[in-house]
Amino acid sequence: MNGLKKRLMKTKGFWMEELPTVLRSYCTTARSGTGETPFSLTYGTEAVLPLEILSESLRVTSFDECLNEVERRQDLDMLDEKCQVARLRQAAYKARTKNFYNKRVWVKNFKVGEWVLRKNEASHSDPLGKLSVT
Repeated sequence: MNGLKKRLMKTKGFWMEELPTVLRSYCTTARSGTGETPFSLTYGTEAVLPLEILSESLRVTSFDECLNEVERRQDLDMLDEKCQVARLRQAAYKARTKNFYNKRVWVKNFKVGEWVLRKNEASHSDPLGKLSVT
């Protein structure tokens, strides 16, 4: 996302011309959490990029309309399973991220009656001014 934001910032005042390209890039880039693109999770298949059409890639030149209809129905039938696998991958990704950050956390259990140092602001619901009574 940061790369796409930088690309829009480079264009200065001409960001409207660059916006469709940036949005297409965002929708057709696989996410690290799910391993799938947002487009494929929504429509069940990968998008054909304009560059593939211009360069006449193998996917474009071997297009058969009758076969495409059959494969499209198969993709739509498998969409629920694809989304379920993406949810499992995302849950595993979140667990790995959580473990990475929690690795550095020191767990401290407090007992009843034990003194605990806390910030004074946490005990007041409304912000206090410089000259207020605490």
